[in-house]
Amino acid sequence: MRLARLKKTMKNLILSLLVLSFSSSLSFAKSKFGDYYLGFGLDFIEAGDVSSLEGEGLSLFANSLASDEADFHITFDYASLDGVTSKEKIWNLGVDYIYHLDDFSGMDGMFRPFLGIGIGYLDDASGVSLAEDGFSWNLQAGTEILFTEEVSLALGAKYYGLWTDFSETDFELSLDFIWWINDVHGVSLGYSHSLDTEIDVIGLKYLYSWR
Repeated sequence: MRLARLKKTMKNLILSLLVLSFSSSLSFAKSKFGDYYLGFGLDFIEAGDVSSLEGEGLSLFANSLASDEADFHITFDYASLDGVTSKEKIWNLGVDYIYHLDDFSGMDGMFRPFLGIGIGYLDDASGVSLAEDGFSWNLQAGTEILFTEEVSLALGAKYYGLWTDFSETDFELSLDFIWWINDVHGVSLGYSHSLDTEIDVIGLKYLYSWR
């Protein structure tokens, strides 16, 4: 399958870049937290629990400081998925509050753990992601690993569900490899997997930072 080939390519690329990154120094690394940036991305999606669907998606996002220790992260995701007999469209708008726990490793430490909470609205009439449309919530935790001034890897877990039905939930694991080409431009390659719905997403994103 196309997604399986992408997973293999992504794994080899990340391993190669990580090996290269360990040869560089770590000082004042640029992080995906505590900064102003916006961007867009292309997602490759495969859903295998409710039905066999695959397709592409578009993501738009912006990150802004809420304080010295926290960020607001705004996202809009749209996906068009094709099945054997159906074509589904899904979109989601969300706002997250991300608190970075710098006291655990210091501002210049290699590990930058975080906690987050968020709200959103999901339009998914097909029930691919969650059982129905409506307002959603999420709880997040993870860490960013700063390898060099430009390269980092974010590992995260997200527990999410619907406000109208707290029994309708799912759990997502994700990793995101980020490379800041310079102080302004960056790219990231990410992968996420939802455990219950078996949704796999590989995303390639562009980041623009103006600070």
